[in-house]
Amino acid sequence: MFDGPSTPTSTEAPRQQEAHRALYLRWRPRRFEDVVGQEHVTRTLRNAVKLSRPSHAYLFTGPRGTGKTTVARILYRAVNCENAQDGDPCNTCALCRAALEARALDLVEIDAASTGGIADIRDLREKVGYRPNEGRYRVYIVDEAHEMSNAAWDALLKTLEEPPPHALFVLATTEAHKVPATIVSRCQRFDFRRIPFEATRDQLARVADAEGLHVDRAVLERLALVARGGLRDALSLLDQLSAFAVGDIDMSVARAALSLPSIEAVRGVIDGMTRHDAATVMAVVADAAEGGADLRLLADELVVHLRALMLLRSGADARLTDELPADEVAWLRERAPAWSLGVLMQLIQTLSDALARTRDAAQFQVQTEVALLTACDIGSQAAPPAPAAPSARPSADATARSSHEPSPSHTVVETTAVAASVAAPSRPATVADPTSGDGANAEPTNGGGATAEPPKAEAPTASEPPAPRGDAQLRGRWLDVVDHVQRRNGLLASIVRSAEPLAVDDAVLVVAFSTEFNRKTAEKSTNRQLIETAFERVYGTAYRLRCTVASGENGLLDDPVINFAQRTFGGQPKRVPTE
Repeated sequence: MFDGPSTPTSTEAPRQQEAHRALYLRWRPRRFEDVVGQEHVTRTLRNAVKLSRPSHAYLFTGPRGTGKTTVARILYRAVNCENAQDGDPCNTCALCRAALEARALDLVEIDAASTGGIADIRDLREKVGYRPNEGRYRVYIVDEAHEMSNAAWDALLKTLEEPPPHALFVLATTEAHKVPATIVSRCQRFDFRRIPFEATRDQLARVADAEGLHVDRAVLERLALVARGGLRDALSLLDQLSAFAVGDIDMSVARAALSLPSIEAVRGVIDGMTRHDAATVMAVVADAAEGGADLRLLADELVVHLRALMLLRSGADARLTDELPADEVAWLRERAPAWSLGVLMQLIQTLSDALARTRDAAQFQVQTEVALLTACDIGSQAAPPAPAAPSARPSADATARSSHEPSPSHTVVETTAVAASVAAPSRPATVADPTSGDGANAEPTNGGGATAEPPKAEAPTASEPPAPRGDAQLRGRWLDVVDHVQRRNGLLASIVRSAEPLAVDDAVLVVAFSTEFNRKTAEKSTNRQLIETAFERVYGTAYRLRCTVASGENGLLDDPVINFAQRTFGGQPKRVPTE
């Protein structure tokens, strides 16, 4: 598939041995079909070359090390090669060889990062009208195009709008949002994607075999994971390992040469944060630092794993296997239920800020430890893990359940709060039940509550825990319902956030809204469907929504004037006591 690294001719070898070149330079693709993971780009360009219909300007954007400049150079050879084969250059004719050896007169590369581009663009405007020296097209490659100054963009605009027929422009950038819209509208844009994990690993294996390197598969997977979709970075890491090791390259060699944190350290931190065990988390971080691991790499991998947990919790994990090994995704899937989206987003933001802000190594370790301790301290926001205890004792009575419920330390606050608001909901009266506290389940104060409790404990046994424990889980996952609605309707999410789930009654979830206006808004058909979809996604059960209004001062909203004022200006009406 690849031409492989170039070697000197037999007449040159005795007198001039070629100097060593980096792996990513020697294994740079020479044909469109050699480019890894960018089929949507290479297929379009090959067809354009075959049909003799290349565009006058292209915008290549995407992460570093994904092939932007390489594809631009292949495009130059392809449009000028006289022996092009199925849209690919032959790489043997004089023009192709000149381009491969950096001797092509009609391939002009401009580094906008070094000068801002204004002098180069002015020179380009003066010479762009001249015919090419060798081929049919002169190709201008502007690398790091987002670094061009406003003056340079203004100077390029007219030329890019009406270029001569023999000129092609390729703008390569990692930050397309910095390119002016007037420039983008005159280009064909191609977004280069991060190369999938498996494709990066397989390409590293091919290069290692061709170079005679004996590298463990675990090392190749680790390099592909650290590269984050950049094949150039992965090849550079492999080149560094080949210079460090003489024989076989295993994980111990890789960690010693590249200061890589072990996957056990990453998993240990994740497990510690899941259990809110600060001592374990700090011990793992300290051991990793003393073992020579780069804490920046550790924090970077934690961000990747926490992002994967966030995708798993939100149900957006369809392409997660393109970024992580399958066994790692399975491991994370087991731990995802113990997290809430709010905690994950807060922790990812904190670690990302520390990565972007802190340069000093010692200070960065402090910032990382503070962020991880913060994660361990936010126990009340995390969704409780799904324990086996409720399913192990489905026939226990309500009194036994309420007495054992506060035993786990990380659910004491959440359980008591929910028990105080939704314990023993009775059919005729929903206002008096929340005031009864935890004792409402153990002390049947009226006949209706005593007779209504057993059916409610038996009804959800097929899919939900018994009533008090089930209500606690509904309350604990309510923020996830809000997050799900937030992604589709922000205004409705604010209404749902101010509501609270009361109980489940025959696959019907009773929710108390803060105002009558909020209740009517939630009962609209589109809003009801959206909320019920959130129930099914978060709780795993298709609940129907039953809306009610929470007790309090909301009776004031029956007054049309007050209702209009509340809907217009917001806030909540309050009664002013009069003496």
